[in-house]
Amino acid sequence: MRDVIAMILAGGRVEELAALTQARPKAAVPFGGQYRFIDFALSSVAHSDIGRVGVLSQYRPSSLIDHLGTGEPWDLVGRGRGVKLLPPFVADAQSHWYRGTADAVYQNLHFVRRHKPRDVLVLSGDHVYRMDFRPIVEAHRKSGADLTMVVKDMDPELGRGRFGFAEVDAGGRVVGYEEKPERPRSRLASLTMYLFRTEVLEARLEENARTGSSFQLYSEVLPAMLGRDHVRAHRHDGYWSYARSVDAYHQAHMDLLGERPAIDLARWEIRSRAEHAGLGDPAPVWCASAARCQDCVLSPGVRVEGEVRRSVLSPGVRVEAGAVVTDSVLLHDAVVRSGARVDRAVVDKFGVIGERAVVGEGPCEGANRALPDAIRGGVSLVGKGAEVPSGRRVGRNCLVEMGVQAGDWRAPALESGASLGRAGGVS
Repeated sequence: MRDVIAMILAGGRVEELAALTQARPKAAVPFGGQYRFIDFALSSVAHSDIGRVGVLSQYRPSSLIDHLGTGEPWDLVGRGRGVKLLPPFVADAQSHWYRGTADAVYQNLHFVRRHKPRDVLVLSGDHVYRMDFRPIVEAHRKSGADLTMVVKDMDPELGRGRFGFAEVDAGGRVVGYEEKPERPRSRLASLTMYLFRTEVLEARLEENARTGSSFQLYSEVLPAMLGRDHVRAHRHDGYWSYARSVDAYHQAHMDLLGERPAIDLARWEIRSRAEHAGLGDPAPVWCASAARCQDCVLSPGVRVEGEVRRSVLSPGVRVEAGAVVTDSVLLHDAVVRSGARVDRAVVDKFGVIGERAVVGEGPCEGANRALPDAIRGGVSLVGKGAEVPSGRRVGRNCLVEMGVQAGDWRAPALESGASLGRAGGVS
């Protein structure tokens, strides 16, 4: 569809993901073994035959730039096709950082106008889903809508204070909208996927640039369009996950497991850029004769000598003899040394769990004290390049921040709910 372009909001850091977004935007956080969050939006766009994509990002974009490259893994390269990173830039005295989602798209209207699309699809780059946008475009145009927003039926108790909720009449028209209400009047949660008629998008963004305060699509632009423009809802019945907190990130990975996983990566055909160290591709998975693996996702380059159950292992992960990993997520090149135990944990890239160390010990007795809303379900997080030294013990709902080394540990154990920073700071 050459008359549709996609703008993917791949903006910034999410505080609730703690150390996972300390050195990368959420859109670049690894997910599902070999993928990153942004792969789900890019793959859905590619499968929908939308060939022009702008990616809007401003927080630590280096890993995102490397990952996107020319767009070749998603077939977004060639005449009439392409992906372009759109960071904020200095052009005149009015230039500034992106102040919100609406402002980010507004500052890149030059990209939209250059390609003269009939419609603009605005997506978030940090959600897990698979969608064909072609039926949405068809229905949008047939109805004459100015904006079609994608919604999903959701228990209001699960979504209150977290998502926007739309009220929709029998004809599919949006007649009311509340952003993160404590008591939603509807069951239809917004998935922050918007298909705009181009001229309406331009007019509303220009208006918001003059009069807005939050400069957000969801809290200012969308509500201002109700009763003024033709806004419709499209219901998505498939899987969708925001995975905004550490707990939700861990749970989304558990949705990859089981006899009938909620996330079927093989059927979804998600595309990504293969990442590996050195000059060659990673070797196939290798499991020793004494290794035991049950209900796992094992990526290329994984080496297992110990025991792994109900876990997701990214490329290059090593689980040494005598080590036991259960209900956990280990990102690229993490190492679990001999005799160590890891239970209900997320270990970021290059993390090391030392010999006989334990991560995830004891009962879940309280949320993380530093991030009580993000780490409260019993999952502990070990940040990128961090080390849990030999024999050390880490409780539940703990956070070991990025870069913590053996010399930063002052005590033999990190009690449940505690956080450890560099230079030994415990909170």
